[in-house]
Amino acid sequence: MKQILFFVCLFSAWTSHSQSDFKVIGYLPYYRFNYLNDIEFERVTHVNIAFANPDSSGTLSVSGVNITNAVSKAHAKNCKVFISLAGGYLTPAQDAVWNYLAQPAQRPAFIQKIIQYVQQHQLDGVDIDLEWQYVQSWYSPLILELKAALAPLQIPLTAALPGEYRYPQITAQALAAFDWVNMMIYDRAGPWAPNNPGQHSPYWWTEDCIEYWQSQGVPAGRLTLGMPFYGYDFEPSPVESVTFRYMVSLNTANAYLDQVDEKFYNGIPTIKAKTNLAIDEGLGGVMIWELGQDAFGANIGYSLLRAIEEELPISSHTRTPDAQAPEVFPNPVTDVLWVKMTQETDHQLAVYSSSGQLVLTQHGTGAQLERVDMAGLPAGVYWLRVMMGGEMAQVLIFKNNFH
Repeated sequence: MKQILFFVCLFSAWTSHSQSDFKVIGYLPYYRFNYLNDIEFERVTHVNIAFANPDSSGTLSVSGVNITNAVSKAHAKNCKVFISLAGGYLTPAQDAVWNYLAQPAQRPAFIQKIIQYVQQHQLDGVDIDLEWQYVQSWYSPLILELKAALAPLQIPLTAALPGEYRYPQITAQALAAFDWVNMMIYDRAGPWAPNNPGQHSPYWWTEDCIEYWQSQGVPAGRLTLGMPFYGYDFEPSPVESVTFRYMVSLNTANAYLDQVDEKFYNGIPTIKAKTNLAIDEGLGGVMIWELGQDAFGANIGYSLLRAIEEELPISSHTRTPDAQAPEVFPNPVTDVLWVKMTQETDHQLAVYSSSGQLVLTQHGTGAQLERVDMAGLPAGVYWLRVMMGGEMAQVLIFKNNFH
C-alpha cells in the first residue's frame, strides 16, 4: 500500500507541474480556411492566424475575411489563437500605412486598435511578422510600447524572425520583450535563385540557427523551431512552391523523402528529427508554416502534424486521446506488461518515463495480446501510448521491482 501511495503522490507531483510548456505552433493563412474541417487542431497548442494588416485608421483586417469560425474551431480543441500582423510581403499601400501608424504621433492609437481587435475576437496573443525591408527604425519603439500595453492584460507578444539573421533595427530591449521568437528556418533556397536548386530547410542549418539566436541573447526556452510543410520545385521556370500534401498525393512513399527529382521539401523523418532536436535542446517548441499544407483526407496517416506529435514528450499531450484505452495487465507491473489489442489494424506501442522521455517502442498488427518487456526499467510511473489507425490512447502504468 505504501508503494502504491508513493506512486500516486509521484504522479500527482508530476502532473501538477507538467503540462509541459512545449509548444506546437501552426500558422494558418486566411486562404487555407477551406481546410478548417481537415486540420487537427487538437494536435496544435497555438494557431497564428495570418495575416492582419491595418487601414489608415489602424483598424485591422485579415484581407476582409471573417476569422470567427477559425478561432472557434481552434478554441474548441483547447488551442490558443494569436493574430499575426503584417506578413512577409506587403503591398505598397500596406507598407505606407505601417510607416504612418508606427510613428510616435499615431502609435498609441494604433496599439489600442490592436488590443481592441484581440479582445473583440477573443484572441490569446499577438504575433509580429514584419520582415526584411519592412523593418524600419520605428520597429523597436513600436514593440516596446505594444508590449507595455499588452503586459497588464496578460496578452503574450511574439515575433517571427529569420532563421539566422537579426535585423539591426531590433534592439536588445525589443528582442527581450517577445515572449518567444519563432525562428523561420526555411527559404534558404527558392525562386529568387532558380539556378541554385537545393534543400531550402536542411537539418544542419537548424542547428546553426538555434546556436545563432542563443548567441543573440535569446534563451532556448524562448525559441521555437520553424519547420516547413512545403518545398520548392526547381524544374519549371519560374520555380514553383509545392505543398507536402501534393508530394504525398503523387506517391505516399514521398512522405519519407526530402527530395523527388528537383522538388525539395521536408519529409516525415526530417520533421521528426527536427522535433527531437527542439526537445533535446530545451527549446520552447516547434513552429509550422503552414497548417493548410499538410496531408489530409485519405492520406491523413502521413500527416506531418501527426509525425510531430508522435515525437513529443508525453507530458506535452494535454488533449483527450482519440481512442478508447486498451486493457492492460498486470498494473502495477513487475516484468511483463500485456496489452489487449482489439482492432485489426497496425499499431505502435510506446512507453514514456514520468519525465516524458521515450524509453521503449514496438510495432504490431491485428487484434492480439502484445507483450511489453519492462523488466529492465526502474520502478516508477510510466505512460503507455498506443497509436492505432491514426488514433491515440494513453494508459498510466505503475512499475515496481518486487517479485
